[in-house]
Amino acid sequence: MRYLVRAVVALLGLLLIALLVVTLLRIPLDLSRYKPLVEDRLSEALGRQVAIDGALVVTTSLWPYFELGGMRIANPPGFPVGDVVVLEQARISIGLPPLLQRRVVIRDFKVSGMTLDLIRKADGDANWVLQTVVAPEEDPGDPNDIPAGGARPPADFLALDALELADIVVRFRRADADPLEFHLWDATGGAPLGEPMTLDMEGTLLEEPFALEVKADSLSDFLKMTKTRLGIGLDIASTRFEFVGLSEALRGGRGTEISLSVSGADFSSMNNLLRLDLPPVEDYTLKASARLEPDKVELKSLDLAVKNSRLKGHMLYDRTGPKPLATLDLHSELIQLADFDTGDWTPEPEPESATDGSSEEKEQQDTADAAPDSRAELLSPQTLARLDGRVSVSVDEVLSGEDKLGKAELVMALQDARLDIDPLRLQLPKSTLQMAASLKPGERASDASLRLVIDKFDFGVLSRLSDPASKAGGTVSVDIDVSASAGRAQDILSGANGHLDVIAELENVKSGLVDLWAVNLLSAVVSSSVKDEGDSKVNCMIGRFLLENGRMTAEQLAADTSRIRICGEGNIDFTDETFKLVATPKAKRPEFFSLATPVAINGEFDDFRIGMKTGVLTLGTTATKFAISPITTPLKRIFREDLPRDGADVCGLPIGPREGPLEPLPGC
Repeated sequence: MRYLVRAVVALLGLLLIALLVVTLLRIPLDLSRYKPLVEDRLSEALGRQVAIDGALVVTTSLWPYFELGGMRIANPPGFPVGDVVVLEQARISIGLPPLLQRRVVIRDFKVSGMTLDLIRKADGDANWVLQTVVAPEEDPGDPNDIPAGGARPPADFLALDALELADIVVRFRRADADPLEFHLWDATGGAPLGEPMTLDMEGTLLEEPFALEVKADSLSDFLKMTKTRLGIGLDIASTRFEFVGLSEALRGGRGTEISLSVSGADFSSMNNLLRLDLPPVEDYTLKASARLEPDKVELKSLDLAVKNSRLKGHMLYDRTGPKPLATLDLHSELIQLADFDTGDWTPEPEPESATDGSSEEKEQQDTADAAPDSRAELLSPQTLARLDGRVSVSVDEVLSGEDKLGKAELVMALQDARLDIDPLRLQLPKSTLQMAASLKPGERASDASLRLVIDKFDFGVLSRLSDPASKAGGTVSVDIDVSASAGRAQDILSGANGHLDVIAELENVKSGLVDLWAVNLLSAVVSSSVKDEGDSKVNCMIGRFLLENGRMTAEQLAADTSRIRICGEGNIDFTDETFKLVATPKAKRPEFFSLATPVAINGEFDDFRIGMKTGVLTLGTTATKFAISPITTPLKRIFREDLPRDGADVCGLPIGPREGPLEPLPGC
């Protein structure tokens, strides 16, 4: 018996020594012979072919290493031939002693060289979705209950001492969108037991370099989506994004509050990332405190700053009612229009598809042209009926450079698919701007109205917007009263009725070489080359139109300078998008060698012509008048009264509500 006990003790000692040797000496074990078995088990579990191309090694230790030299996971049936995952190398080290305490502690996790090729088909099926068997749902019970027969599991059951990722490529392809590519150059981080989680990443997204930082209180709590504090910072496309709040916000936790901010040097720097054509607004910052609920998003303390201009307010999006409701209330003490200067920026047009002229391709192009565009879709009754909303903006003072424009107010409301702007008001020191408009699109008839009154707006403000050194002055008055009804919102002008009046009384605006059109050719040339060109000024411009059933007729159309008066006539037809205008120059006093010839501009909106009113006849008549002017001009100067040099007979006409047809302008 004594020998048996000694033998057992000796055997146990040998086993202990062997175990110590295995765990302490880090002996690598090549498991490549088991790759077929592992491939079969993984393929069966994932429902797709799995291939291990490289080595499969386990290094023994109290912290054993598992190394994988390469692996491929194929696309499932129904997708293009290829792999959804290609892995070059991975290594993970898991601690055995912590497992005895029911803790999972990963000392080291490294992945180098991995490509994820993600595909989503038009029917919504995706190649990364695993075809696994879903177990029946069980009652999760109270998470605070202690399991029977045991103590509560530790709060920190998972830890990651060191994470290293390098050369990770993610491609995402969708049937109805351009491919998206994400390239992670490297990522480092960790979340040791009892310490915060950190993660730093660098890479490119849509060829835009980025840097991302993530911080959280606890890895285990973060993975469980409990209320752990989370901070995210992202630098991309010359823009900084910051998010601070609870990780619960990532899954729409009830009553979660977060703070966020966005700042950048130029708004248009996001164009490539967002696939948009944004205006080049510089030096902007957006900050807000947000409260997130399942059916409600509220932005409190909303603060938008663009250079020296600042807007503060509140935004709410509420889906608790029968229809979503969106409201936005903003107030500003000061808005400087120069802060929003976008230079010569205009939105890029949609690319046009080219055709080779074949009848089939032309038919396809015509069909495409007939399809509703994005604007039509935006103004459709279906789109406007999706939600109700209200936008309110008030500004204590509006500046345009050094010009003080006064207070501004804007209220927009969307309710029951009807869009109203009432009012848009700008209270200037010496004038006012007031506008009210409405749009109610319908399936068969769309109704719209516009009322705009501008009373003697300072023209110098408009001139200095394009040229800060401009000395031009005067006033501009506008009176527009239009109502319309049409089948589609985008065709609203084709059924419009009302009037449109614009009168500009100008100061210090040079007429330039336009006087060559009708005045004495010799004196005009000499004046332009020798004398001060300021001798001739633009006095005023007048345009007053009557709109009837989509056809706009010029009742009074003229431009008056110190030397000539240009009288216009014609119409603009919005039903077939054509127009015809004729401008006739008239010298204020009969001139020798005048080149006065009526000019006609006519055609379609996107294809028009400029020429003489009646072709060869007009040219011949002009030549005849030019030749005999030394004889006729003295007689005209004796018997015809000259038009006033300052345009007093036409400039200064009142503007306001119509009381009937307008009389022709004097001299026209």
